[in-house]
Amino acid sequence: MFYGIDIKNIFLSNSMEHLIFFRIRLPRVIASIAVGCGLAVVGCVLQSIFLNPLCDGYTLGISSSAALGVILVTLLNLPFSKFFGSFIGIIFSLILVLILIKTFRKTIDVSFVLSGIMLNFFFSSVIIFLTVVFDPYRLHYILLWLLGSFSSLEEIYTYVVCFLIFVGMILALVLSDKLDIIILGREKSFSLGVDEQKIKLFFLILVIFISALCVSLVGVISFVGIIVPNFVKLFVRLRHKIWILYSTIVGGIFVLFCDSLAKNLFSPIELPISAITGLVGSIFLTIYIVKKDLPWKS
Repeated sequence: MFYGIDIKNIFLSNSMEHLIFFRIRLPRVIASIAVGCGLAVVGCVLQSIFLNPLCDGYTLGISSSAALGVILVTLLNLPFSKFFGSFIGIIFSLILVLILIKTFRKTIDVSFVLSGIMLNFFFSSVIIFLTVVFDPYRLHYILLWLLGSFSSLEEIYTYVVCFLIFVGMILALVLSDKLDIIILGREKSFSLGVDEQKIKLFFLILVIFISALCVSLVGVISFVGIIVPNFVKLFVRLRHKIWILYSTIVGGIFVLFCDSLAKNLFSPIELPISAITGLVGSIFLTIYIVKKDLPWKS
């Protein structure tokens, strides 16, 4: 539902404009930017660790496993926060991802990503099954949440989560020079005094932390971690500090734009944001599979 805001009344504490702007619209804008930045960082880090330009939290099943953790906490009324459920779900999926790495030694192989997408659909199917079994009346709400939504944010939780996402983003930027080294290989990293395994473990934990925060806040948003880093890579040199910085900026703008489209395109009906990002992402994946001479393949 739309409500026109008179700018003059925004800072009047007892006005409807003040309530709508500071309690509804501002948290939504901040959450859109923070989640966009967070998902872009996750995509950059995973693509560097696994040396695969199609890796992100969605294609590796990390996001849907986090959603499964949140749903379990909600449906079973467990005394844990959504973030805790999301975090545990990601740990489980990460173990499966590591098993996939052992199976597919050459992580650049597209079959590695396809296996991650398989995990994504598996976890999503388990969520739907559990919802039907435990609380079928919430199935519609759960399905919308699985596709990402900024429509029902808790104000305080939103600000805390967004702050933590930005902290994680800053950590990734500060330590991004280490990623420049580890992509050179284990022997080169060792000769430069960098422990490749410790750096990868740190960044994996950071990725888990950011992904869990994003999913616990707005659900699963698809393909942002693929689209944004690879788009930015077309215009900047592959130095991780620059790449991650520009990716966070573009990611925040991209998700904010997609959320605006999702909210206004078919007003008063609001689309899940993954309906927009998924459309763009599917086109991108099609181009990647069909065309083998993309810049990042050289």
